[in-house]
Amino acid sequence: MICEFLTGSYASPEEEGICRFCLDTERGKLEKLWGVRGLRNPSWILLDKRRDILYAVRETVPEGAVAAFRMEPEGIRLLNELESGGADPCHLSLADKGRLLLAANYTGGSLAAFSLKEDGSLEKRVRLAAHHGAGPDPVRQEAAHVHFSEERDGILYVTDLGQDRVFRYHPDERLAEADEPLSLPPGSGPRHLAFRDDMLYVLCELAGETAVFRRTEKGYALCQRLSMLPSGFSGKNIASAIRISGDFLLTGNRGHDSLALCRIGEDGELSLLDIVPCGGKTPRDFALMGDYVLTADQDSDCLSVLRLDRKRGRLEDTGIRAGTARPSCICPV
Repeated sequence: MICEFLTGSYASPEEEGICRFCLDTERGKLEKLWGVRGLRNPSWILLDKRRDILYAVRETVPEGAVAAFRMEPEGIRLLNELESGGADPCHLSLADKGRLLLAANYTGGSLAAFSLKEDGSLEKRVRLAAHHGAGPDPVRQEAAHVHFSEERDGILYVTDLGQDRVFRYHPDERLAEADEPLSLPPGSGPRHLAFRDDMLYVLCELAGETAVFRRTEKGYALCQRLSMLPSGFSGKNIASAIRISGDFLLTGNRGHDSLALCRIGEDGELSLLDIVPCGGKTPRDFALMGDYVLTADQDSDCLSVLRLDRKRGRLEDTGIRAGTARPSCICPV
C-alpha cells in the first residue's frame, strides 16, 4: 500500500512546519516529499473536500490566525490569512456543506466561524461564539477552553474542556445554540469526539477515558465511561486523539505514550483490547490508513507507524519511523 499525507506541527518559521510524506508499506519506507518553512505553529491542518485547498492554524498568543493555501505539486501557496479572534486556535473543521470554516480558540475560549470565497480562500470572520465558565481543575479548567468542532446530522458539536461540556450549535453563520449542552462528569475535560451510528464517543483529556453517549428519543444519554489507561497507572497523562475504523476505536495517551485499542460492541459500548507504546513520545495525533496507524510523536520529533491486526484485535509496531520537527497533526491526502 502506498499513501500520502500532510503533517502540521509546532515548528518555528526556520523549520519545516507543514510537510508531505509518502508511506510505502511494501518497502517499509516513510519518506518526506517536501516541507514548507516560514510558518509558526501550524499545529492543525485541514484539506477541503476537493483536496486542493489546505487550511492551517497559527497557534499563538495573544491572537492566533487561520490561513488558506493552494495545494501545488511541490508545496503550498498562501492565499490569505485572517486573525482567529482569540488565543491558541488548535482545531479546524468545515460545516454548512463546506461553506463555513470553524476554528477552536483554545486559550481564547471561543469558536470562530469564517465564510469562504469560491476559490477556497478566507472571506471574513462572520461570528465569534465566546464561551464563559470554568471547571473544578484550577490549572486546566480555570476558564472555558474550546477544543474541537464537528458537524453531524445538521448539528455542530463543540467540546469545551474547561467547562466539561459539549455544546451544540446550528452550523451556519449565526452559530445559534441548537440544544442544551451535553454534560460530562466534573474534571473530565472533553477534548475530541467521534460518531458511529447512534453513538457519540467523547475523549476526555483530563480523565484519560472515553465517555460513550447513546442517542435516544430524548437525546444523547451517557451510558459508559472507560479508562484508556492500564489498570493501576498513576503517572501524569493527558489524552490526545480519537479515531474509529470499522468496529475499532483508538485513542492516544500523552504521558503514558501509548495507543489504546477498543472494540465497539453491537450495543455501541466499548471493550478495551490493547494498550501499546506508540513508538515515540507524546502522540498528539494519529491517523488510520487502511490497517496502518501513523502517530505524530511531538516530543520525539518523529512519525511512527503501527499496524492494526483486525483479526486478533492487536496493534503492532512496524519499526517504520521518519523525523520531522514537533509533529502535531496528520492529514491524509
